[in-house]
Amino acid sequence: MLYTPVLMLVIFLTVQFALTWYGNEVAGAVARETARVVRVGGGTPASVAEARTHAQEYTDAIGGASFRDLQVQITQPDALTVRVTVSGRSLEIVDGFAPRVSATVQGPIESFRPDA
Repeated sequence: MLYTPVLMLVIFLTVQFALTWYGNEVAGAVARETARVVRVGGGTPASVAEARTHAQEYTDAIGGASFRDLQVQITQPDALTVRVTVSGRSLEIVDGFAPRVSATVQGPIESFRPDA
């Protein structure tokens, strides 16, 4: 009789943990893809705008309804590097219960360098 509520709580927590883990994976994939767009575009303002649009489209494609409240922050710590931080909320069983998930990716801005 006492085991049923405990078992239900364990199942609830396990499912919520899995949904949060999945949301974190989606955030990481979107951060990598967004950083790729900025890096290939040379870090220009046009590539940053394109990356923000691409981030939303990519999130909808791979995350669907399981990733909400997308926020994308794109910065350049220096002239040769780009840093993308993606955050949002994973799917929740109970509203407000799941933590916010985020992922950060940093890499060099790609540029053509002719052979010497």
